[in-house]
Amino acid sequence: MPIILGMVQSKGGVGKTTIALNLAAEFVRRGKRVVLFDADPAAHAVTISADAFLVFKVAPLLLEEAGQMQVSTWAKTVRGEDADFVIIDAPGAMGAAYGAAIAISDLILVPSGSTIMDVNGAAETVNVIRKHRKATGKAKPDVLVIPSRIDKRTAAGKDAVVTLASLTEPVSPAISYRAVVADSLATGDTVAADTPSAAEFSALADAIQTRLGI
Repeated sequence: MPIILGMVQSKGGVGKTTIALNLAAEFVRRGKRVVLFDADPAAHAVTISADAFLVFKVAPLLLEEAGQMQVSTWAKTVRGEDADFVIIDAPGAMGAAYGAAIAISDLILVPSGSTIMDVNGAAETVNVIRKHRKATGKAKPDVLVIPSRIDKRTAAGKDAVVTLASLTEPVSPAISYRAVVADSLATGDTVAADTPSAAEFSALADAIQTRLGI
């Protein structure tokens, strides 16, 4: 059964899809089999992958109804993938797929920028995860907050890690805001392996593997 990583945040525009795609590429570079499921009706990951040369599978997996049968089928598809990692790019809206991604994941990745709206969205997401853990009586899913789209030249960017640490969940190394990341996705590819941005995604992958104990 694959390790399931849920990319979840109730606030949009924090780089969920960008991180999901580049993290998948980094794990493939490490010799892992990766599948990325796009559970967001906006379908950004699927759209980017349509004309791309990605080295991992990207597939839509929507869940618009919360009926027990629909959720069970959705979860069975995720768990049944022949992969080392399955990454779920969840929708921002707190609907069926948002809740299902939290319920099924081993580790929830919560990207957040440095603005108050981004941090509030991250806090809201963390609270939903905590409520789920309390309701189920289980420690899973674990959480890793990701400082995302960070401009280290600004005061808010410099303080982002400290600000996000106030959520009292583990915080990963930051992903900087760089034009090369957006440019690469615009051409249907992830960042090149020998760039500073790729080094940041590599550090994030290290943090994830450390958190998972693998």
